[in-house]
Amino acid sequence: MQKPGDLPGRRLQLSNASRKGVQAAVEFSLLRKGPVASLSLLRDRKVGGILAFQSWNKKDSLCDLRGPLCLCSDHIARQVHHRGTEIHRACTEGIASRTFSRQSVAPLVLLMIVVTLILTSSCSLRRNQNASSITETHEVIDEAGRRIQLAAHIDRIVSLAPNLTEIVYAVGAGDRLVGDTEYCDYPEAAKKVAKIGDTIHPSIERIIALKPQVVLVSTASQLETFTKQLDEQKIAVYVTNPGNLEEVFRSIATFGVLFGTHEQAATLVADLRRRTTAVEAKIGGTNPVAVFYQVSGEPLYTIGRESYLTDLVRRAGGTSVTADVSGAFPRYSDEAALAARPDAIILPSGGSMGDANSTVAAALKNSPAALNNRVYKINDDHLSRPGPRLVDGLEEMARALHPEAFR
Repeated sequence: MQKPGDLPGRRLQLSNASRKGVQAAVEFSLLRKGPVASLSLLRDRKVGGILAFQSWNKKDSLCDLRGPLCLCSDHIARQVHHRGTEIHRACTEGIASRTFSRQSVAPLVLLMIVVTLILTSSCSLRRNQNASSITETHEVIDEAGRRIQLAAHIDRIVSLAPNLTEIVYAVGAGDRLVGDTEYCDYPEAAKKVAKIGDTIHPSIERIIALKPQVVLVSTASQLETFTKQLDEQKIAVYVTNPGNLEEVFRSIATFGVLFGTHEQAATLVADLRRRTTAVEAKIGGTNPVAVFYQVSGEPLYTIGRESYLTDLVRRAGGTSVTADVSGAFPRYSDEAALAARPDAIILPSGGSMGDANSTVAAALKNSPAALNNRVYKINDDHLSRPGPRLVDGLEEMARALHPEAFR
């Protein structure tokens, strides 16, 4: 029996107040009589670990305010140099700096406050800008036609399907995967990711605890049971639902855009298209083979009109005898299977499924395919997971149906 989870159809800036405060302090300082000094930070100057300033006296020349300027200390003018003022004469004539008047010190104190305010506001601005960039979102439309808000930079992803996990790794975003299902076993690194249950019954509590920015699901049918809870936690849900091989390629390319790995994804898609074209070229002159694709034998399930696998069979040089059946993976009756009389049967088996689905269904045992020994087992992981390895499945199927074209 096919394992659940493999088939997609189964289920900042200064505030006005701060700006006005800074402006008022500067105006108050500059309107006072006497020499005016403007202060600026001396970058990369190690001066006791507090602040180092450089002042420019418009009337005189450049001078330095050096040393630790501690507003709480009586040593404030210990290493101060300011030409043409009482401060300068006091220092150069050896007058003790402790006799400075409040009137002389006040402008310096105010200017220092102004600089401190500017520095603090600037840091706050940068923090707010960084926070803004982290929470910035943009609207995208997923493959189910839903409009969702996604973070501009996604670094926490949860995948609810093995094929989506494979795509995430293939486009270069595997290091951002924080959760996946029990069936996500490829590549090897996926086995070490935190498990949130299976595809059909994921643990919502585990998903929320992982704090993902987006949860990837393989079909809209997975949405109903948990989307509301994730919406309440502001966790986006992105649905993929490819109906053919080209749409699988489109999903891979879209993941590259969403995760900021466009170039790697584009390179991958280009290579997959090249391989697909090579297969189609080889079997171009052959006659299509009537194929029954057995999803499972008991009960009997097959592929229908809406399945990407119906397209894959055609590209491999076959024609699915159930191509006109509605749905993606319909239940099929024994009578209909017997009447289909396929010339070849495809059994997806031997991968994650192990020996499951390794024998032909009872209703097909007397089909031309079974009687002529044209039953082909193909790694189910290469067929049931619409991701990069689907092209592996295409190549294997084409070789099985048309071995003469590959000699």
